[in-house]
Amino acid sequence: RMAGLTHAAETTRSNNFDALRLAAALLVIWGHQFPILGIPTPLIAHNEPGALGVVMFFAISGYLVTLSWRADPHLGRFALRRGLRIWPGLTVAVLLCVLILGPLVTRLPLPEYFSSSGTLHYIRNLWLDTQFVLPGVFTGNPIAHSVNGPLWTIPLEVGCYIALALMGTMGAMRSRWVAPVVLLAMMSTLQRRYSIPTGEPVPEWSFGLQYGMVFALGSTLAVWSDYWRGRILTAAVLWTVSCYALHLWGPRPLAGQAVILGLGGLAVLLGQASWPLLRNVGRSGDMSYGLYIYAFPVQQLLVTWGARHWGFSPALIATLVASFTLAALSWHFVEKPALNFKPQRPANDSESKASRASVG
Repeated sequence: RMAGLTHAAETTRSNNFDALRLAAALLVIWGHQFPILGIPTPLIAHNEPGALGVVMFFAISGYLVTLSWRADPHLGRFALRRGLRIWPGLTVAVLLCVLILGPLVTRLPLPEYFSSSGTLHYIRNLWLDTQFVLPGVFTGNPIAHSVNGPLWTIPLEVGCYIALALMGTMGAMRSRWVAPVVLLAMMSTLQRRYSIPTGEPVPEWSFGLQYGMVFALGSTLAVWSDYWRGRILTAAVLWTVSCYALHLWGPRPLAGQAVILGLGGLAVLLGQASWPLLRNVGRSGDMSYGLYIYAFPVQQLLVTWGARHWGFSPALIATLVASFTLAALSWHFVEKPALNFKPQRPANDSESKASRASVG
């Protein structure tokens, strides 16, 4: 979540979003544990568990970030808020991998490791040029060479922020209709791109298109939120039925995205609810981003220490203990302090007030 929130319920965090983000992060970790140990990954409704977790992240992000823009449609403050949520944690994670993890496990002599161009190239992750390899690191693992696989989704997330900011700067986000039109356009594009006659080569799958579609779904639910906030369970049931109907009778391949769309929508709808146990999950901090950026290197490191021989459950428990520790440290000493610098909307910002009053 990279959003400044607008409503009283969100400001006091009396909702389920922290719990659902945590569930999404755990789904990613659990899903990665299989291939990292060299075990076939089980599918949930024909989707890898990690992909479903990422869908939840993108839908929730689209919802909250759109609310943030509509609360304060100022490009500079919006960009600074997003940057403060992404880069402090990412910077520390990348540097720890280069300076601590790499030297600890590389098969190269340390002078050769540090003088290698690949070591310097890994720093490119900080400007979203995704790099997975550090010289001599994790070369014998089932997922060989990959230091931090999940980082590839962060440029897609930032791309969604940029698209939202551009549309907002042009005034498009003042209307309720732009987000759903973008959503429908992306669904239509996906349908056309992958409606391939039998025997024809299928284009490479575009995760940017798929996750952008889910982000647009979250954005659509944000701009129409006053229509469903008071009847969340009813909206959740109707959404589930609609996506099931798409799965049964919709055109292929779009019908195959029904699970993705259904999960994304439910993550937003149920996230906005406030249930006694779930709304208290984030009281000790938001660990979801830290879990997302640290768990994969932890899993890979444990494999080099023999985790393939421990059994699945012991390896997963060790992963969770170490990852939660790093995520807690990241939240309390990096992410949360950085968020203290988030700019606030000036009280006399008439443009923001007018934008919030506009419903398009």
